[in-house]
Amino acid sequence: MKQVFLCPEKFQNQEFNMRIVLLTLIVFFIQPIPSFAKCEQAEICEMIKKMDHFSILNTCPNAGPMLKECRKVTENVFEELAKPNFVDNGDGTVKDTVNKLRWIKKGVTNKLNLKDAKAFAQAETFAGSSDWRLPTLPELKTLVYEKRVINASGKKAWINPIFDDGLGHYYWTTTTCDQLSAIEDRYQKKICQQGKEATWLVHFNINAIFWFQTSEEKPHSWLVQNLK
Repeated sequence: MKQVFLCPEKFQNQEFNMRIVLLTLIVFFIQPIPSFAKCEQAEICEMIKKMDHFSILNTCPNAGPMLKECRKVTENVFEELAKPNFVDNGDGTVKDTVNKLRWIKKGVTNKLNLKDAKAFAQAETFAGSSDWRLPTLPELKTLVYEKRVINASGKKAWINPIFDDGLGHYYWTTTTCDQLSAIEDRYQKKICQQGKEATWLVHFNINAIFWFQTSEEKPHSWLVQNLK
């Protein structure tokens, strides 16, 4: 009969490996449940005011459906202004006789954050007036034209040809995301839920509307005033 000799060292190694496996399983099963499992709808909707979607999903991987629900309850829109009637005043300004607004004909190409852009507008003296300001989104949208045409700058853009976009293309508005959270443009529906920390812009070169964090970006400005 053939004899089989078992090596004690082999049994010791197998026993050690089994202990490692058991210890790993014990650690895996007794570790605390991740905090994201406790994320509630109200918490997610509060997070969306301060965090981008990727950060929320990183904290709460189960937040996808709740993000959609938050959007449903927070969407708010502004009414569009009436179709404008622009008249060139011949002094570097254009008036809208329908919406009772007076625009500087050319956009400001200086890139400023929102705070500095507002200060610049307030300090500006042009065409005998000093009460200039930045427009709201509905106001600035009235400058968007139905097609991309050559404007007063000599370049093509989606802006009424009476204006000179100054080759800046995208401009500040004072409309924040807590005032207006959803808007449709020719590309898609845009959702913004960053509260007062983000503001809507208009991009005349591609006819798009989007939002930026006001503290981080430096777009261009377009100045307007109310007709007296």
